[in-house]
Amino acid sequence: METFSVTQCPYDLSLARLKTGSIFGALSDGAIEFLLSEGALEAYRSEEIVFSLGDQADSFYVVLHGSIGLFKQTKDKSTFIPFGEASIEFGDAVGYTTMIALDPRAADARAITTSLLLKVDSYTFGKFHDEFAFDFGILILNLSRDIARKFRLLSDAMAEADLSVKS
Repeated sequence: METFSVTQCPYDLSLARLKTGSIFGALSDGAIEFLLSEGALEAYRSEEIVFSLGDQADSFYVVLHGSIGLFKQTKDKSTFIPFGEASIEFGDAVGYTTMIALDPRAADARAITTSLLLKVDSYTFGKFHDEFAFDFGILILNLSRDIARKFRLLSDAMAEADLSVKS
């Protein structure tokens, strides 16, 4: 993993491009600039681990370039299989659900291709709330919309597999 400052970053971080991503949609320029400067820009090579199953979930990531996959071990621990969506692409977040739930990471996240991620830790997330309250509300809506879409994918897959969850 390699880190970059906003000014050193070799990728396109223009506001016009970032606003086309679902997480940044409708955020103000100042809010996006805050997240870029206060968060961490991390570049990962293909197959490099972003986080592992069981890690403390004190941050989430937004994909700015490339794609990330989630993987879980099979019951017999012999292999890792794709988990959830096939890949997490530009403008999507990964790791938000476990951060908010205060749970450890539920899977391994690995770069599928060379990727640039914006890491937003809990401190930066709280600071964003304090300094950009209106934009924070929009960000929460954007993240919630993505979670709702994932729940829909999960419920469809469960129905196709004739599975149900008992409470």
